[in-house]
Amino acid sequence: MKHKWCRSLLPVSPPPFAHWHAKWLLVATAFCIWLFLIVLVVVQQPQDNGTICGRGTKLERGKAKNEKEKSDENQIEIEQMGEQLEALRRENERLKEENSNLINPTKRNDQPKNGQAAELYSKEHELARRELDRLIMELLYTRVSISSRKEQLEGQRDGQQLFNDEQILHLLAHSRRFAHVDGAEHWHRRALARVASHIQNALHALQHPKECGKARLLLCELNKGCGFGCQFHHVVYCLLMAAATNRTMLLERDGAEWRYSRDGWAAVFRSVGSCTFAEHVPLSVVVDQFTGINQPNSPRIVRLPVVDGLSSRPPHLPLAFPAQFADVLLTHHSNPPVFFLGQFVAFLMRKNERTNKFVEEAMRRIPFELGPVVGLQIRRTDKVGTEAAFHHVNEYMRWAELWFRMEQKKLALIIIFLINFFSFLGLPLQKRIFIATDDKTVIEEARTEWAKKGFEIWANDESAEAALPSNRYSDRSLLGVIADVHILAHCSYIVCTFSSQVCRLSYELMQTLHGDAAERIHSLDDIFYFGGQLAHEWEAIGEFSPTTDEQIELRPGDVIGVAGNHWNGFSKGTNRRTRKSGLFPSYLAREKWRIVDFAIFDQRQNKNETIN
Repeated sequence: MKHKWCRSLLPVSPPPFAHWHAKWLLVATAFCIWLFLIVLVVVQQPQDNGTICGRGTKLERGKAKNEKEKSDENQIEIEQMGEQLEALRRENERLKEENSNLINPTKRNDQPKNGQAAELYSKEHELARRELDRLIMELLYTRVSISSRKEQLEGQRDGQQLFNDEQILHLLAHSRRFAHVDGAEHWHRRALARVASHIQNALHALQHPKECGKARLLLCELNKGCGFGCQFHHVVYCLLMAAATNRTMLLERDGAEWRYSRDGWAAVFRSVGSCTFAEHVPLSVVVDQFTGINQPNSPRIVRLPVVDGLSSRPPHLPLAFPAQFADVLLTHHSNPPVFFLGQFVAFLMRKNERTNKFVEEAMRRIPFELGPVVGLQIRRTDKVGTEAAFHHVNEYMRWAELWFRMEQKKLALIIIFLINFFSFLGLPLQKRIFIATDDKTVIEEARTEWAKKGFEIWANDESAEAALPSNRYSDRSLLGVIADVHILAHCSYIVCTFSSQVCRLSYELMQTLHGDAAERIHSLDDIFYFGGQLAHEWEAIGEFSPTTDEQIELRPGDVIGVAGNHWNGFSKGTNRRTRKSGLFPSYLAREKWRIVDFAIFDQRQNKNETIN
């Protein structure tokens, strides 16, 4: 049965700028205007071939001398304009090359040009730049929280609130522009692409040993008692532990018994590796339980329990990332643990031919080629009231609207910086929204309330129907949620709740598509986490004295076990020094990274075989 996808009720209208074409397209336009002006000047120049002619009448020599002087002045002006034109042409060529790199990353040249160093900026520079972004974002969270409370009490926002919000958005737009100057965005992309290639090659080697009969194996049970996102994250955890212990990961019974599909894992995804459970795990073999990284006697085959059942918790559990890539990731990515997890998600979510065709058809129905799309993942039905609180559609749309407003300001800055002799026209950026949900009424509500405010609402209505609890364990539902994850990952920005596994899965996959995409999301509830992770810790960077009983003291260097960010300027956690729990200012603490050695990522070739 061919799946029908509903589009927005609004007609599709081409945007004023095709987003990533905007920069060089406007420069090209300016180029043509300057060229036209030069042609006019040249055509109107008098010719000096011994006689000066004008409309068929011979002029006096004195007048010819004056004209010659004017001609010289014009020539100087032309040369000056030519220099400006040449500078503009070079900028246009650079922007066209950057645009080409976005479309085809394989064409990029990693070699330094004109003797410049390969490293554009230092790690310390990038950490400081991202810290500035973080501080401004925390200020924005505070402002939005205050505005929301006043709006609820007074029914409207006053002019001063709107002015303050615009100031912060303008400041954030300026700050975010620093990630693009001097070609920094592509510098980051190239570095992250190299790390991604190294990780993918190492995982491929791990999952394709030379001799499966001699390889050390780790067995993973696919059917954990939870939903699709939870089960997929469980397999990610299995592969992560396989990488930590240098073992090849196999799905129990090759994933054939999966309640999401009668045909098992292979119904939608490619095989996790070259070894199989049926062939390489003999029935006569007694399989030991995995007990830790340094397991005594190191059996060749072990069975991994669910993360909550581990007898010892290895340091390699999330949110750890490899020491082998620590400097590179801290320089080029805002959230290295998410980038690292995204590589495991990408490796496991390799689509088979059937799924690939389905996802590509779904992707074609969303107008990514026309400009940015913001994805909303709105989980309702069985989650609300148990694992997550209810959030109105307007809460999601508010953050989508804020993102579009900031993008509009960034676009204005690009145009003003590159073409300072033109004033910005103020043309609006078309606001397109994709909604992934398990409740069709959410889509109808968004179209009813927000289409009239200038938003185009796109959604997969049939996927929403298939995601209902009564239809969830079917091939139709499985393909629908996989398509939603891929569409969300391709969006320019996501608004969702991190309490949703599908939200986190989309965010992790997004890191493999957009370079540093850590800031391309807003969660309405939790901060990012991975189920069963080690304690999430921040480090205090300033002093804070509590003013209420709900708050805790901070001193520089204090380690805080973080429970969550309240998105109002305060976070909740436990100070390891004082052992007190409570609220503290979010801007006074930053991530305390967990950096661990993963032997499989060493430069030497991985050898996952037993020694005879």
